[in-house]
Amino acid sequence: MATGSADEQFERIDWESLDGRRRGFATRTKVFLAGAGLLAVLFAYDFLVLTRQDEIFGRLDPERITWLFVLSLLAFACFVVVPLATDRKRTRRYWRRLRSNRAAVASFLYLVCFLLVGTFGPLAFAPDVEFSHASQPPLLFPVDSVYPLYCLGEISNGLCHGTLRYPLGTNADGKGVLRLIVAGFRVSLVVALVTSMLLVPLATGVGLLAGYRGGWTDRLLMAYVDVQQTVPSFVIYLVLIFLFHRGLFLVVLVFGLTSWGSAARLVRSEVLQRREEPYVVAARNAGASDLHVIRHHILPNVSSTVVTAVTRQIPTLLLAEAAIAYMQFNDLMVQSFGETIAYGLRGDWQTVWWPVVFPVAAFSLTVVAFSVFGDALRDVLDPRGDV
Repeated sequence: MATGSADEQFERIDWESLDGRRRGFATRTKVFLAGAGLLAVLFAYDFLVLTRQDEIFGRLDPERITWLFVLSLLAFACFVVVPLATDRKRTRRYWRRLRSNRAAVASFLYLVCFLLVGTFGPLAFAPDVEFSHASQPPLLFPVDSVYPLYCLGEISNGLCHGTLRYPLGTNADGKGVLRLIVAGFRVSLVVALVTSMLLVPLATGVGLLAGYRGGWTDRLLMAYVDVQQTVPSFVIYLVLIFLFHRGLFLVVLVFGLTSWGSAARLVRSEVLQRREEPYVVAARNAGASDLHVIRHHILPNVSSTVVTAVTRQIPTLLLAEAAIAYMQFNDLMVQSFGETIAYGLRGDWQTVWWPVVFPVAAFSLTVVAFSVFGDALRDVLDPRGDV
């Protein structure tokens, strides 16, 4: 049964009344802008001043996608982690709603581990090539000793046993499968965060403008969305790889800049309802400008819509990136799950199965976790679902 408590309804709060003294940008927004500015300066210095032989951070030489990934981590920290950490009352309310769904809780915990491993794991577990260690079996799953080039573990009854050095075995190049999974987590995390960083502001901006202004503005923007959605992002990527360098940077740009249409429509629909709410009408009648009304009364109240829509879209984006990598339309140096699985299938995968099965399992769990959590997030952020 709904609580009916007006102060606990996320989308019906008159946000400015909670903090009428606040002027300008919130602190977290200022921190994000300052951090983004610093990253922009470092990026410009790295690409315009330093030569290819120079490295801006010791032995580290960030690529373009790495800069976007760091920026997306900063955005995630400022606009997701910090609000949840500072508004404990709302966080506890969300947690009460979430924990009633065990599958959603399990997905949430998995995604927390996914975030940590994808962020920090590659720093310690980068894939390394050891051809002499090719096709080592995983622990507890011995294989005929003729398959590994050189068995690192114990050989008994003609079977090669796995070792702790490679708990999930190695592929045909001698790369540890566990390290490949960690690298795959990084790629999936980059796709999820960077595309979301592009999708959220685009969908929010277009949806807000179309829904609030209406008229020809609404018709023009929605007509563009219709046109954009008729051309799949995958097709756009296939065309652009003949003009630009193929790779993860191009993948996230294409899908991030062309996949926001459905989320924008949801935001527009929500704005059409919110702009007629009594507190919005009262603000306009009191002489508030359109910018003031949008920023203080409408934008905070449609945030749950765009967050839910984008979260539910992430599984599709991950599958699209994996498909691109599987079909070799990506940078072969990027250890995506699709690339790892495709390479494992080239050999005798029915016998040397671990370079395929373990990455497939890890990737499938990630996609399912995002899907389950995205569905649950709709109920968690919906104030009418407070039970």
